[in-house]
Amino acid sequence: MTGSETLLAGVAEVDITPPIGTFLAGSLKPRQSTGIEDPLYVKAISIQSGKNRLVYVIFDLIALDRNTAEMGMKLTYEKTGILPESIVWAASHTHTGPYTGGLFLDESLLDRKYLGSIPEKMTQCIAMADKNKKVVRFSKLRSFHYGLSHNRRILFKNGRVINTWLLHNAPEDVQSIGSAGPIDPEIGIFCFDDMHGNLVAIIFHFTLHTNTNFGPKFSADYPGVVAARIRERFGPDVITLFMPGACGDINSTGLRHRQVGDALAEKIISAVETRKPESGPVFLCVKKCEMTVPIRDFTKDQTDRIMASGWDEESQKVFFKELEIMRKTGKKEDRTILQAWCIDDVGFVSLPGELFVEWGLKIKKESPFPFTYPVELGGDYLGYLITQQAWQQVGYESLIARSARPTPTGVEKMVQKAIAMLCEIYKEKGEMEK
Repeated sequence: MTGSETLLAGVAEVDITPPIGTFLAGSLKPRQSTGIEDPLYVKAISIQSGKNRLVYVIFDLIALDRNTAEMGMKLTYEKTGILPESIVWAASHTHTGPYTGGLFLDESLLDRKYLGSIPEKMTQCIAMADKNKKVVRFSKLRSFHYGLSHNRRILFKNGRVINTWLLHNAPEDVQSIGSAGPIDPEIGIFCFDDMHGNLVAIIFHFTLHTNTNFGPKFSADYPGVVAARIRERFGPDVITLFMPGACGDINSTGLRHRQVGDALAEKIISAVETRKPESGPVFLCVKKCEMTVPIRDFTKDQTDRIMASGWDEESQKVFFKELEIMRKTGKKEDRTILQAWCIDDVGFVSLPGELFVEWGLKIKKESPFPFTYPVELGGDYLGYLITQQAWQQVGYESLIARSARPTPTGVEKMVQKAIAMLCEIYKEKGEMEK
């Protein structure tokens, strides 16, 4: 078998768990960590088909800003020669990991030494994955789970929305009329086997917020449970990489992280046991695009919007404070990045924030690829990426904060550009196959 006929892949993981005592992100108030339930990792898979390369990196972090990751990509190029253009990344959004920026946080509490270590650990992980490359066979599978997620925004007859964890503050004289949006129950599964039939790596995609563990200890949440279960079944050397779907408005039905992880793992393992890996090259392509996105108008009074969201009086103070921070920055737009890539006939695209499921389903529907998986929190972090309808309905995600910056119009432009990037990749794929 010659080099042009082979598909190569290597995987690695590097522990990025902070010191115990570091504050945990994921709520309106910092919680001090008391231990480690399971480690946090940066994981990478390096894939090569002929001259084409793709590296996917996932961080067990709530979010990551563009500058930190780009520093890691620069170091990676210096160490390995892998171009930054070939590297795509995302954050898992675990709510039991450290702060990586000013999300409802006094920035004096941010562990900048820890954050400064991330680029080097990213580089270390990618270099290890690339060194571990071997000839592999690829297979794609899927499954579904309908019992794990719900749309966390409940619509009322007055046209307003209350998030499910705030329903105790919902108006008693207005009836609810159901969920404000859909869910996405599909599980995307991508396997890499060596030439002896041994599983090397699994990538899985699912659309559910990684906030199912709100304990006081560091945890990778349900993706960490899935990874552990897969190792139990297929061996200790198998590395599982998570791709977070468009889950900005999707929460668990109430199950906690071990229950969610076990349920997902059962579906994934059942599917993986039916895989039929194929030898030979696959089409790989990566595209990135910079664009400017307008920020929500923080100059107007937001009192009614904050009070209507359902938060209690003490929590409302957090959002008034966030609004003041935004006003002091004076920024009217963010410069950010979109990432799109494909593995064979599967398209992926990532947007830099917590993407609403409605947008994710639109991307799936309008993509030319037979299978497409939108990935959130990739390339940068701008906060909630909501719809125009969600802005009008109010609710938590429509408030103005450092975790909720882009306008709905700006998000729509990003989604349209993401779909256009997928179309460009699909066209290139077709031309290569002629």
